[in-house]
Amino acid sequence: MKNLKKKRLVTIACSISVLLSLAFTGCSGNKEKNTSTNNDTTSTQKSGSEKNTSSEQVNQKKQEAKPQAKSTNTKSSSTIKFAKEQLDKSEKPKFNTALKNSTNGTYEACIEGKGEEASEEGIGKIFVKNANGNNFTYEVIGNNKISPRNIEWVDDENLLVVIGSSQGTVSKGGNLYMLNVSTGNVSTIIETSDKKQQVMSAKKSGNNISLKVTVYEDDNYDKSHIENWTIYSFDSSLNRSMEVKNSEGKVLYTVN
Repeated sequence: MKNLKKKRLVTIACSISVLLSLAFTGCSGNKEKNTSTNNDTTSTQKSGSEKNTSSEQVNQKKQEAKPQAKSTNTKSSSTIKFAKEQLDKSEKPKFNTALKNSTNGTYEACIEGKGEEASEEGIGKIFVKNANGNNFTYEVIGNNKISPRNIEWVDDENLLVVIGSSQGTVSKGGNLYMLNVSTGNVSTIIETSDKKQQVMSAKKSGNNISLKVTVYEDDNYDKSHIENWTIYSFDSSLNRSMEVKNSEGKVLYTVN
């Protein structure tokens, strides 16, 4: 009888031992599984972070490697606007520069109100006459301190216009724009980055535009010299980039 009780106690003890062993193994497996999952998640997050960092570094290097233009001039000008005024056919320009014909003779144009050289103080207007005898003027609006100083046809509709100060004798020129006398649209050609550089005149020479530019050498605008710049292969549609170079071949500005 005693032997039987002992056998039962041994059997029960063994069963309890087996159950405890299985329970411990299951907990250990779950712990290892959770640890593995957490490690995988951390690894994935780290990989994604490294990928984003790498992508940002590549983009930053691309931006740093991209060359910066010396000067970018846009097609549309937000600083210069013209108002068009229709005139009577009998109206004639007064106190004006000589009339210039467009390429095919469709238009004639001059600067009215600033004398024969457009060098007198005051605000001038661009006087235009078409082949039908209709007359009209273009006047800068929104700024009474500037005025047209020089004009030059580049084709049968587009007129290069130097616009500078309307008062004083220090300013000999200004910036260069293009006015379409048919539509009234204005485009920026050269807005100099330094006020000491002033375009005085533009002249078409084949496919190029020759510019006379006054460059002041001191802050008091007492000393200056004249430089010859050229816009090569000028395209009045402004559909491609054009370089502005000095007489030594150095690129000074990029148009469009």
